[in-house]
Amino acid sequence: MNKKCYFLIPAAGSGKRMGGPVPKLMIDVLGLPVIARTIGAIDDYASSYPDVDCRIVLITTDDLKPKLMSIVTDYFPELDITYAEGGVTRSASVLSGIRAIEEADPEDLVLIHDGARCLITKEEIAAVCAGLEESPVCASAVAVKDTLKKTSVKDGKVVVESTPNRSDYYAVRTPQGFRYSELMKCVDYYASEEGVHATDDTLIAERCGLPVTLVEGSYSNIKITTPEDVAVAREIVRSRWQKQPFED
Repeated sequence: MNKKCYFLIPAAGSGKRMGGPVPKLMIDVLGLPVIARTIGAIDDYASSYPDVDCRIVLITTDDLKPKLMSIVTDYFPELDITYAEGGVTRSASVLSGIRAIEEADPEDLVLIHDGARCLITKEEIAAVCAGLEESPVCASAVAVKDTLKKTSVKDGKVVVESTPNRSDYYAVRTPQGFRYSELMKCVDYYASEEGVHATDDTLIAERCGLPVTLVEGSYSNIKITTPEDVAVAREIVRSRWQKQPFED
């Protein structure tokens, strides 16, 4: 029997920082909506690793669900995707996704990946899955490039307190992976009021006492949040087209 890998895709964000009439997951990135590029990367991984039974759960809202279903029908008619109802917070949405895969076996893999990270590659997904062979929790991350400052606010001014060694720090991305048995140890935290403010699943794993390892991700795996991100994403896609001439 093939090992199962469940992809929980939170796709319920309002996208307020994006502005404009089009929800950010539906914004066109050189011919494909953001969410279609995200699903396409997972489908690409599934095609490259036929020994893994990949299953996708889109966690969304009632108002976005018809639009997402239409995109899936248009671009991925062969995919059998499960839909779960998103919550008020990211943690609540992930919990809804977890409840949608109650048939999973303890050793199955669960990857939580932001729907707005549409530039993820099959190699990054594979790296997280490989990391889960030796660790109960594994996430994609990149080394911090910028100098960091620890600050405080005094008299309305931001004041530097110290400068940590940036080589000690990584910026975490998604996917963030769990073995299903370990993810279930976090369910109570996801459901608790305390967990509502957690924007990162590895943070929840840490607070539940689970060891977390990181694998090298890509700086191009950005999250579409602002109009500037869309412009950057389009250039990254162009750069992946065998360095073809830029097009309008």
